[in-house]
Amino acid sequence: MKNVLVPISDSKDMQWTVNHVIALYRQEPIKIHLLNVQPQLPQDISRFFNRGEVRDFHRDNGMLALKPAIEMLDRAEVPHWNHVVVGPRAEMIVRFAREYHCNQIVIANRPEGLLSNLGLGSVGSQIRHLIGAENTCDICEVF
Repeated sequence: MKNVLVPISDSKDMQWTVNHVIALYRQEPIKIHLLNVQPQLPQDISRFFNRGEVRDFHRDNGMLALKPAIEMLDRAEVPHWNHVVVGPRAEMIVRFAREYHCNQIVIANRPEGLLSNLGLGSVGSQIRHLIGAENTCDICEVF
């Protein structure tokens, strides 16, 4: 069974990607991993909280971001696994894809604003760069 990773950052990029993986699942059984990557809190903020509180904060916010995707998949009766990690978005997506032996990453293709305009690229292009020549995972950008 193929492992498909669906990184979700917010509800704006969620609907197209979830509809795409539902269609993939209808064609052949796949294992769908929903992933939200939370940015690390600055040290001058996190130092006032214990590790458990920071962990809970990230988990709660990540699950809140995943909630619309979870609801869509549940309504479609498509099984899925939900994950929240903390760190730089593109790096954590690639690390997760490697650790879970994902065959495909499905991401929304939308402009990323100022960073794209400065030539730093979208998250999709950063993921492509990080995966590099090993090419062990397809990247599907959904418009």
